Amino acid sequence: MTRQFNQQVHCPNCQTWISHETSFGRWIRNNKEIDSRKGYCVVDQDYIIHKFKTHGGKDFQLLMIVEIKTMGSALTEAQRDTLNMVNQLMRNRKNTNLNFQAGRGIVHVLSTLNKKKCILRAYGMHVLTFSGLGPDDSEWMKWDKKEIDESVLTRLLKFELDPDTLKEIDLRQHHKKSTITEKVIDPRWGTEYEKTIVKQS
Repeated sequence: MTRQFNQQVHCPNCQTWISHETSFGRWIRNNKEIDSRKGYCVVDQDYIIHKFKTHGGKDFQLLMIVEIKTMGSALTEAQRDTLNMVNQLMRNRKNTNLNFQAGRGIVHVLSTLNKKKCILRAYGMHVLTFSGLGPDDSEWMKWDKKEIDESVLTRLLKFELDPDTLKEIDLRQHHKKSTITEKVIDPRWGTEYEKTIVKQS
């Protein structure tokens, strides 16, 4: 059965709580033809973060999806499964030794704004959890289950920190010499991936 929608926002002016659900969200939640008992999981998409200018130009761009959970709530098993699939589709980092990359290499995509192809590095799906409703009223916040502060969150959203490791981001295009492939478990999703270790020049 489709779960009851319970996300609310607080109005600072009248001090009341109101539903955060959109009209379409309410319609699809009440549509008995699109119910979890019939094999559907519908996840509303929170934020797509797109850095369209790097190195002073628009030929190399960065993208990630961020799912927001408020009031310390966790993903349901159905949401985790769906978002894990999106995470796998969204990744294309080839030159990495991270344990949970599923990517297959550089992707060239067409930018309708710039009317030409660019290289897009996709960092997959990430979950940002607040103890409250957002950074301003939360005692803690977590990025993929790792506790962070507001300054780290800002740097993550600016792609100054790697969204997978929380370390300084490396935007260089490396040239590989050799690769080793092994199977590992993604600690966030509990699924198995092939890990490619690249020896870089």
